Order: sequence, then C-alpha cells, then structure tokens
Amino acid sequence: MNKRSSFSIFAVVLFLFVFGTVAVFSQELSGYDIMRLADERYTGDTARYKLTMTLSSGRGAPRVREVSYYFKDYGDTDKILMVFQSPRDVAGTGYLSFSYDDESRDDDMWLYLPAMRRVRRITGSGKNDDFMGTDFTYEDMGSRSLARDTFAFQGEESIDGTACRIVEAKPKDRNDPYGRRVIWVRKDSDIIAAADYYDRQGKLLKTLRVSGIQKIDDIWTVLKMEMINVQNKHSTLIEMSEIQFNIPLDDTLFSVTTLERGNLR
Repeated sequence: MNKRSSFSIFAVVLFLFVFGTVAVFSQELSGYDIMRLADERYTGDTARYKLTMTLSSGRGAPRVREVSYYFKDYGDTDKILMVFQSPRDVAGTGYLSFSYDDESRDDDMWLYLPAMRRVRRITGSGKNDDFMGTDFTYEDMGSRSLARDTFAFQGEESIDGTACRIVEAKPKDRNDPYGRRVIWVRKDSDIIAAADYYDRQGKLLKTLRVSGIQKIDDIWTVLKMEMINVQNKHSTLIEMSEIQFNIPLDDTLFSVTTLERGNLR
C-alpha cells in the first residue's frame, strides 16, 4: 500500500514520520526520485499526538498554542484533523485536510472558526496564507503534489552529522509564492531534515530545520521542527509529544460534518 506523509513541508512537513532505507547510491537517484521516496515513506496507518506551537517575534513574550493532532491513512488518501486546545482565543478551532496519492489532485482543506460557528474551505490563493498566524502556510501544512515542481539533484551534505541528499525544487506555476526551494533529505530514512524557501525575487524567505529525530514503535519520528522567516524575524517552533501510532481512530473524526458540529474540544 502506498503511504504518503501528512506534511509537505509539517507540512505541512511538515511534515513527520519515515520508514525504510533505500539500498541505492545517490548518484542513481534523480531529484524527483529522492522527493518521491520522501513523499511515499511509511507514516503509520494512524497517529495521534500533541503539538506545542511557540510563535516568537522578538517583540514581547512568545505565544504558545496547544494542539491535538490526528492522522489516518485511507490507502489513496491521508486525512488530518488538528484541534486547538489553548489558549482561549483559539480553543476549539479545527483544521481538516485530505491529501491524495493522485498527483493531479490538490489537497482539500477546511477550517472551523468557533467564534463564527462556521466552516471555511481553504481554496486557491488562500492556501498561501499563514496557518493560524504561524510561519507555515496552509500548503506547507499539507502534502504538495510532486507534479507541481521540477526537481534537480544538487549533491550531498551532512546535517547534524547525518548524510543528506540535496534537491532543488522549482515550481512550474509562475504565480507560486516560492521562487524555489532547496531541500535536504536524510539518506538513512528519507526524512526531510531542512529546507530553504526563496521568494519570487530570489531572496531567502524562510528556513525549516528539523531535529529530535528518533524511532517510536519502529517508525522514524520527528519531535521538533522550526520555521524561521528571515525577512520579518518571526519564527514558529513545533514540538511533538504523547505520540501514538497505529491506534483505533473513528472515521467520523475526519469529516466536515464533525467540524460543523463545533464540538471538537
């Protein structure tokens, strides 16, 4: 069964979980091959964990948010539900996304806002907006289709003592918010260890750094990721805890109807 990650970037990486080692030399892999392996890595059939998001601007105290995260793989579709638990001004906010193995299909995304008691579908250019005030966009939180970019292998480099393959990704759409991305993919596990995002003018916009990588239930797991906007000096640190894999999760969790009911707390 084909398994896709729940983050592109956590994604949006953003991606988060990786399994397996590819017994081939990097020179035999194209940039697309490397990204395909990262995209198709095993993520568990289900997952549940706690996210702590720390938003920092250098002005005033950091803002901390607690989020419950749920994931389920349906074979050709990965579904994610995120429910904000605190602080009070965002508690009850829910985010639902469907990521498809079909590269011709974009992610479907919905956001429930308890203050308005309504569900808003995230479409078009709205996917490039910041996700809940973080330095990740809605698209970063999803699973970007490989068909949207061209890829080029750029060599190898170690990050934190671990060998990585470097891939440059350039969007096919001239209206894409990123001019290009440079991505470091770990050779031992196909996990994205770092990425640099450049704007349309070719200037560095954001950097993603991933750390705390370890195996939980024999699945490679990311415990920390930080996105730093180098242009406005804002950053978002996401830390994962209370992680559980392959546990029963009811299908009704992953539905727009559940969002609309507004009883996510």
